[in-house]
Amino acid sequence: MLAKLVKISCLMLILNAAPSYAQSKDAMEKEREKYMEKQMDQYRDRVDTYVKLLNIDDFKGEIIKQKIDDFYKKRNQIMFSELHQEYEKVPMVEQLSISHFSDVKELYSEETIASVQRFVEDNKAEIKKLQKTKNKKNN
Repeated sequence: MLAKLVKISCLMLILNAAPSYAQSKDAMEKEREKYMEKQMDQYRDRVDTYVKLLNIDDFKGEIIKQKIDDFYKKRNQIMFSELHQEYEKVPMVEQLSISHFSDVKELYSEETIASVQRFVEDNKAEIKKLQKTKNKKNN
């Protein structure tokens, strides 16, 4: 009798825990989605700021935005891919950063292309550099 009571109690305990796990999993998923959305908004703001600081026309700016978006999508596909080993991923991303912007080199100066490549490496530092340059020109 006592053994049955213990078994039933354990079963009830397990069944009670299952819905709370599912609820916490849903809450974690919502939290992750909220975090990803916030990161994407910050990313969009940085790209917009960067393009404004480049002092190029709207058409060329839109092309740069699209190329940067495409670069990040391809980079993430490489980095999160399970097809490649970790040691293969870094050289693949480096090669991507070199070759990805080669098709638009005719539209921009070498300085602009170099700036875009620095931006995809470390976008916050490149924005600060362009802001300092702009401030020096204004003074």
